[in-house]
Amino acid sequence: MDPAEALKQNILRGMNSKRSTVLRNGLVVAEVAATFVLAVAAGLLLHTMMELTARDMGYDTHQLLVEDADLPSHADEDYRRAVQQLNEMFSKLTAIPGVERAAGIMGLPTGDYGSNGYYETQGGKTISVDEKPWAMFSVASPGYFRTMEIPSKRGRDFGTQDTDKSALVAIISESLAQQSFGDADPVGKQIRCGLDTDKWMTIVGVVSNVRQSSPADKPGPMLYMPMTQHLYHANQIHIVLRTRVQPLSVMSTAERTIRSVNPAAALRFTTMDRMVSNSVAAHRFRAVLTVSFALVALLLATMGVYGTMACTVTQRTFELGIRMAFGADRFTIMLDVLKSAVWLSVWGIAIGLAVSLMLTRLLTAMLTDVRPADPASIGAAAMILIATALLAGLVPGWRAMRVEPMTALRVD
Repeated sequence: MDPAEALKQNILRGMNSKRSTVLRNGLVVAEVAATFVLAVAAGLLLHTMMELTARDMGYDTHQLLVEDADLPSHADEDYRRAVQQLNEMFSKLTAIPGVERAAGIMGLPTGDYGSNGYYETQGGKTISVDEKPWAMFSVASPGYFRTMEIPSKRGRDFGTQDTDKSALVAIISESLAQQSFGDADPVGKQIRCGLDTDKWMTIVGVVSNVRQSSPADKPGPMLYMPMTQHLYHANQIHIVLRTRVQPLSVMSTAERTIRSVNPAAALRFTTMDRMVSNSVAAHRFRAVLTVSFALVALLLATMGVYGTMACTVTQRTFELGIRMAFGADRFTIMLDVLKSAVWLSVWGIAIGLAVSLMLTRLLTAMLTDVRPADPASIGAAAMILIATALLAGLVPGWRAMRVEPMTALRVD
């Protein structure tokens, strides 16, 4: 340090080094910029969560009790008995007070079970050998679509006439119908897959699309088959109950009913709302983690702005006293301090905006229906930081207003 320069400095009289002021303000601007980047990332992920929560799953998730039922089966007779017991369970479960409908499926949306693979059709679009169509496979009971409130577009539902002795049938989703049949009516056409048989199945109905794995997924092609015709996939299913009351309130009664038919059945209970919520757990975790970091950074930035303004007011005590002695308005002094705080945040936002526009592209794979340069997220982050800067500057500004001119002028 230059001795002559140091001797000329007097912080209390406002004659501090410009170098130290620039360094201090630069650190605060860097804090604000880093906070802005985290705030934008948090906003993008929160916006994604809002989009996922509001998405139409293709069925009504409310008022649905889900029972994960595993009926032990080994021989052919065990599988036949399991299907008979399931049909008996559906009948008894529907009779429980508060329960409207009951059905079962292997391949419940957001569930553990299910299958997928290639399929082929007769009477559909001509497809090259290298472009085999693909779909999700499910095995369902009669009344499943009505229980889940999945709209039927054409044709019929599975019925008691669809047994292992009758001709094989299937129901497809709109997505599969469009993928393989275009605008033609697929009802009556033939389809087969590699689930458990190479026999052709007749398409008897078309239902609306559903989001199978999570709200983040696009509705894909679905192929539904009756469980009475695919016995070897009917012993591990999800039983769904559409209720008029709180779903978990009928859980104990439902468990007793199921065990009265098959005491060895392994059961786990949950709700459809919980399953859908769990399916976006990874998205929620990322959002919560990023918001937590953003809040910590916001706290640090607030402390930085406050500390800088408090230090500046202390250093400018002599100057403020002179200005007030010459008639400066106290409200003007307050605005001067707040203006300095806002300018620090504006510089930080400007730098943070440039950085965030480059870095948020890395979040593209984590976003759903939200652009990396989302105006709402960027605008919200900017407004929060400016409001935080104003809040951080209020106490130092109030202290500046309270400076007494004569006291300030007597500072040694």
